[in-house]
Amino acid sequence: MSRLNSALFLCLILLAIAVVHTQHRTRRLFIDLQKEKDHTEQQIAEWHQLQIEQGLLTSSHRVEEGAISVLQMQLPKEAQSRLVVLGSSPTQVAQTPLPEGPAQAHGLLTLAAVGSGSEPAAGAGLRGAR
Repeated sequence: MSRLNSALFLCLILLAIAVVHTQHRTRRLFIDLQKEKDHTEQQIAEWHQLQIEQGLLTSSHRVEEGAISVLQMQLPKEAQSRLVVLGSSPTQVAQTPLPEGPAQAHGLLTLAAVGSGSEPAAGAGLRGAR
């Protein structure tokens, strides 16, 4: 009986050590998981900050300022703008003032495809002709 008690006591000690080891490992893994979650949250916050920064850097006002100051670009003058109608010969291209609206405020001219009674073509684009 003494041998059986000794064997059971030894099994009990080994199982207790295994439980302690498992709990320790679980705590370590949980700490690592929390660190990774914190790191993920930091990365998400940094990504949002970079998105905001990119939006600020690529705003049309900032791009326009850079084009004017760094590249010495200028907005086209009214005399430099022409309305080009698709299907017309180059001699029929007439100089016209910019249309009223937001395009005029920014010095842009939108070309519209005008054909046989059709509406202006979608996505005709922005052009300045000289």
